[in-house]
Amino acid sequence: MRNRRIICSPDSDNNKITPSIHSKGTINPLRSMKKQHFAIITTICLASTCFLTAVPAMAQKENQASLVTQEQINKINELVKPLKEQIENMLNKDETGNYKGYQEEIRKMNASKSYKDKSTLTNQIREKYAAFFKEVWASAKVDEKLYQQKIKQVFPDAIGNAIQFQPFLNFSIIVSTTNSTPPAPAPPPSPEDKCIDVCGIAAGEIQGSSGLISGGGGRYGNCFLRTSAWGAAAGKNDLYGFLRNGITIPGTLPNDARKLRVRKSYELNMEATSFAVLGFGYAETRATTYQNNQYLFVMSPVIFSASKTISKTVREEYVLEKYDVAKSVFKTSAATMAYFISGNWCSAEFNSINWSICEEK
Repeated sequence: MRNRRIICSPDSDNNKITPSIHSKGTINPLRSMKKQHFAIITTICLASTCFLTAVPAMAQKENQASLVTQEQINKINELVKPLKEQIENMLNKDETGNYKGYQEEIRKMNASKSYKDKSTLTNQIREKYAAFFKEVWASAKVDEKLYQQKIKQVFPDAIGNAIQFQPFLNFSIIVSTTNSTPPAPAPPPSPEDKCIDVCGIAAGEIQGSSGLISGGGGRYGNCFLRTSAWGAAAGKNDLYGFLRNGITIPGTLPNDARKLRVRKSYELNMEATSFAVLGFGYAETRATTYQNNQYLFVMSPVIFSASKTISKTVREEYVLEKYDVAKSVFKTSAATMAYFISGNWCSAEFNSINWSICEEK
């Protein structure tokens, strides 16, 4: 996999400076079926070599950050392989122009560097081609209930039971966890206690790497954090965002026996989309704080698109020892995996953050 470097570039949504991942070259649109087939074969040959050599390292990383492992993805791939080949044979015989048009619009979506544009294009593609793929699917006479049962059995019960199936065996997984109970009420404030509005001193960071035809980026400020990732051809893409509280002890606060009461409220928005084209792929994203962990995964194993959004307002309150102040943090991650040619993107975003940390006895 080729190396990528994180640089700063203008964000197309609002002209903010955005750390994002770019390759050293660009890929020109394909203008004929002959060029398309040549490019696909070349990409697959090159990508396969790189991808197969990188799988062990990627699988190890996924086991640390993802609820879905490389082994499970491989099992799903093998499970649906005969069906995938049957559907692709049918699509290659399409004379309506819909399949060719679908591929062109996926390339357009993949070329976009704005997650808002990707979201808009996703909705347009799904609306335009849903009827076409529904007809193809009906002609294939797929036993969906049997396949759904087998896909669920690939995962442990806790994950398999969280699967939400969409048309065409596309599916999403949503897992939400919390790790603490509400604290006791705050005692009356003492004159010597200090209360800090964290948004004024919070510090952000975007990290990550990408492979082959993929990319991503993010934005952060005192009261918001977003991480996005996208992929189009064989390779994995991982981006991580952090918003730390910026408090040092000793320094910002004295190193003593007083505890810290943390209060947060924020809007959480997550979106993930996966399109199967000549291959398939998935997208996953995570949003984490000290108290809460929200995970979203979508996959299109055969045809067309899986898409899912999460939007909610969250309030948190907890008490930390001073030496644990760094645990009060916002984290986002966004990752995609493309198997040959597909279209995958995702984004996790914290907005409208209110964040205070106060000393108390």
